[in-house]
Amino acid sequence: MNNLTILLVVLVGILYLKWIAVFFLYIMEIFWCLYQKHKPSLFYKVLAMPSYALIRILRNGGGRFVLFNISAIPSNHIRKQLYRGLGVSIEKNVTFHFRAEIRAPYKLKIGRGTIIGDNALLDARSSLTIGRNVNLSSNVSIYTLQHDHRDSHFRCPDPSVRKMSVEIDDRAWIGSNVVVLPGVHIGEGAVCCAGCVVTKDVPPYTVVAGIPAKKVGERPRVLEYEFSGKTCRLY
Repeated sequence: MNNLTILLVVLVGILYLKWIAVFFLYIMEIFWCLYQKHKPSLFYKVLAMPSYALIRILRNGGGRFVLFNISAIPSNHIRKQLYRGLGVSIEKNVTFHFRAEIRAPYKLKIGRGTIIGDNALLDARSSLTIGRNVNLSSNVSIYTLQHDHRDSHFRCPDPSVRKMSVEIDDRAWIGSNVVVLPGVHIGEGAVCCAGCVVTKDVPPYTVVAGIPAKKVGERPRVLEYEFSGKTCRLY
């Protein structure tokens, strides 16, 4: 065999090994997510033991590796089914575009007809609930946990003491490059303009913009659109 043939064989081998690794890591992530949802159960705890050992070794790198590769699969339909396997609650007609980064998928809920744009960061570690017919544009980042700069040990706040979860109600529109910080509730039909940083609750049908986001207008209260969830078969 010439050098080109050897190189092609090596590259194909690496590709197959990668997806074999993704498959086995995905199965282990399923067990881990099931345990997170059923913590009092000894059965699920036993199932999750190999996953726990792997997490300690890879320092959560295995789960991130799996979710990163799922986000690049060229089929919205396959991506959704794989996310469901990891515990994401997804209603009908939801669209996931490419490269969504999901943290703690078992604490993420997404309502019917919602669109998740390219490169979205959905941090559900303290619970993230997205309503129906919500539109997340490209590069939206939503956080439900962060370090407290006032804490002497730079720890994250305890979600049982301080609200860190995020809720986005029906038909809200989150523009491109918007950052939503922990503890925020975005009301029904609200609009967060491109590039803004949302640091506090947004009332229903309010339009906010800027850093930090402030009210700049209002949206009509009669909204009737329903997203169909139709996408290209391989997208």
